[in-house]
Amino acid sequence: MQKDHLEILLESIDSKFQITLEAFQTLNQKIDTKVDELRIELKHDIAVVDSKVMGLSKRLDSVEKRLSDEIAEVRNDLAAHRSNTEMHQAQPKRPLKRA
Repeated sequence: MQKDHLEILLESIDSKFQITLEAFQTLNQKIDTKVDELRIELKHDIAVVDSKVMGLSKRLDSVEKRLSDEIAEVRNDLAAHRSNTEMHQAQPKRPLKRA
């Protein structure tokens, strides 16, 4: 009788262990699925951020070029103005004629 009772007890433990093992396997599959879904979402979000950063980078490059061109234009205008001003100052002053 003790052997029968032990066998029943072992079968019960084995059955409960199998149920627990199946629950862990199911949970593991759910976790893997969720992780895969999150990976896909993160890759998509990262791609969106990357494209926005690239667009911003292109806009900054455009602004930098435009500002560089404007600075060069102001530099040239200033140089021309200085040249013109220095040319006027370099001429000797003529005495006023008396009438």
